[in-house]
Amino acid sequence: MKEDLSLVLDGRPVLEFQPAVDLADGRLLGFEALVRWDHPSRGYIPPNILIPWAEANDHIIDLNAWVLADACRQAAPWPVGIQLSVNCSPVQLRQGQASRAAEAALEASGLDPDRLTIEVTETTVADASTGADLRALSQFGVHLAVDDVGTSWSTLENLRRFDIETAKIDRAFITGLEPHEGMNRAIVDAIVHVAQSLGMTTVAEGIETASQVATLRDFGADIGQGYFFAKPLAAQDADTLAASDPRARFALVGDMVEPSTSLVQPRPLRLLSNEACGAEAQTPSAEVG
Repeated sequence: MKEDLSLVLDGRPVLEFQPAVDLADGRLLGFEALVRWDHPSRGYIPPNILIPWAEANDHIIDLNAWVLADACRQAAPWPVGIQLSVNCSPVQLRQGQASRAAEAALEASGLDPDRLTIEVTETTVADASTGADLRALSQFGVHLAVDDVGTSWSTLENLRRFDIETAKIDRAFITGLEPHEGMNRAIVDAIVHVAQSLGMTTVAEGIETASQVATLRDFGADIGQGYFFAKPLAAQDADTLAASDPRARFALVGDMVEPSTSLVQPRPLRLLSNEACGAEAQTPSAEVG
């Protein structure tokens, strides 16, 4: 069904933050910033509708610049080690605007570039017209991640051309990551091992079950995101979680555990108790980005 978003700019953009979790020990590593549009009559317009509309109507550069600026401002007070990732449109990159927006956002917020990861799609990496801006982002210390890996295998060859540090596995492969789905298991296993051979960190998106977590850990995937851990959080709730001391840890398997802080969201976080957090595993974790 085609969405009529002619009134989409009534209202305001809103950021939510999806936790990124270390699959080795459950520690919180950072957040991915996700934009929604809070429309006065339509409610929240999700990214899968908002972003294509913004690209088609020449609003994407301004929208993405706002996302970068607000996300960096939000993340700047988080403790050192809590990372931020932000999605970038190929339109920005083709016009040389992504590096400019990122540089302006970092300068205004004071966020260390080493704590910011810019996520781009597989097709963006394969697009020759985006190369200059991708290199510009790397040159001033921002990390690069490729989103939805697995939908276009040709991208793996292109990863050598840029300083891509993180491969995010397409959620479609994670959704089908069950014992009877042999093809999906083989694809995910292959992506993890190819990424490791290239010295890259792997992130699995869309994790919803303990079985998926167990399989991804067996394969050696580094980081997980998805409703198994938490739905995207409002900015205030992300701040609370980021400030947890000791560092917040999520349950990788087993029973749900209520969070020690009161976070307003549709589903409880799969956080370990404070006692469990105090006895952290000694396994080294992979950084987001």
